[in-house]
Amino acid sequence: MHERLTFIAVAAGLTLSPHASAQSLTPDPNAWRAVAYADLELPISEAVPFASLWADRLKKNNEAYQAKGDTRFTVANAPASESHIVVRSPTKTVVLSVLHTLTGCSPIRTDPVGNATLKRCPMRLAIYQNGRSTVADAGFGCFIEYGLQPNNARPDFARNGAMGAYDVQAKTIRAGIVFQDEIAQECQFRVPVPQP
Repeated sequence: MHERLTFIAVAAGLTLSPHASAQSLTPDPNAWRAVAYADLELPISEAVPFASLWADRLKKNNEAYQAKGDTRFTVANAPASESHIVVRSPTKTVVLSVLHTLTGCSPIRTDPVGNATLKRCPMRLAIYQNGRSTVADAGFGCFIEYGLQPNNARPDFARNGAMGAYDVQAKTIRAGIVFQDEIAQECQFRVPVPQP
């Protein structure tokens, strides 16, 4: 599935290149690997670049909570998190990110056994190259919201897990979900990475 990219303007401070100079190159971009997650409610240093990537949507989410009279989040963002895959080459860093907020996502289905909910949420593609950043809306992707597990155990990521890879030949980021031990067909995406 190819998503249509809509380029957007993002705050000028977004020359973040998520630690591009400090991080090593992606060893095998074609290999599937688990996506990473970031808490954006009160982002720590590693999450700040992803909060910047979604600053406009986080602001809308905060305003939606305030409009309902919920003022608990005056010091931090209203509940928000994101998942991402980062691919680094010698010349650029590419990030595919999915933002999870209660106001911006819609449920697809739930897994009562794994205590998880599969959701449809906004997705963005960011490219950092030569000191410049380009950010594009990439339609909607999928996000797994994990509920509390018995005895504070970690969720079963083999049962419900999000993966990503970079297809070097096709120049696309592949994103996929396994949910309830099966491939979630509606959550298999190929997002083209524009080439210079």
